Amino acid sequence: MKKILIGLTLLSLAGCQASDQEIRADIASKAQQDLNFAGLQYTVNHGAVVFTGECPSQKAFDKIKQTISNIHVIKSVSYQVTITPIALDALTPLKLETDSILAKYPQTLAIVDSASMVLKGSVAPELKGQLLKDVQSKYHGTIKDSLSVH
Repeated sequence: MKKILIGLTLLSLAGCQASDQEIRADIASKAQQDLNFAGLQYTVNHGAVVFTGECPSQKAFDKIKQTISNIHVIKSVSYQVTITPIALDALTPLKLETDSILAKYPQTLAIVDSASMVLKGSVAPELKGQLLKDVQSKYHGTIKDSLSVH
């Protein structure tokens, strides 16, 4: 009986851990509601989040860190962020929408400019074709594939 209880406890604890996709989707949802995220890209790998990019002010950066700290299933966060003015332009909605698409691919990021989109990071081989198809459905410019497969 004791072994059964221990087994059930372990199963329930394992079920409580959020997947990288769930973490990425949660961050993407928050980013859609907060333009302070507009200059940032991020990946999630085994519960660890890495942010890169630019933030418009220290106050905005502090707000982002507070928002992320409220996602309790994240194991660690690394910020490689510079404080600099961010230009919100016609590409901002596309960047946010692309980030939402990438929620299914937590170890990827997209660098978007007016001429092209560069996909970086890593993706499972069986998901790479679907990722490219998903992105092409929203972005009609040149897509550069700099993804590695794992």
